[in-house]
Amino acid sequence: MVQQEMTVTSPTGFHARPAAQLVAVAAKCKSSVSILFAGKTINAKSILHVLGGGISRGAQIVVMADGEDEQAALAAVCRAIENLPE
Repeated sequence: MVQQEMTVTSPTGFHARPAAQLVAVAAKCKSSVSILFAGKTINAKSILHVLGGGISRGAQIVVMADGEDEQAALAAVCRAIENLPE
């Protein structure tokens, strides 16, 4: 398992469009991908989980990937979070 701490910089956090983009990236990964936020583990491949996580601008999150392509999955998801649309 690999993980990386991040700060969400998107002005709107994970609302519908950014959440959909994040889920699309995570869904392409063979590894399980999750986000740890406020004591909750959020499945990054589920739009309902990501939207229900309540992740807003400035949130400190930990992105985790576990599986056969975990390094590539972590890099792709972190890149997607860094480039979230407004």
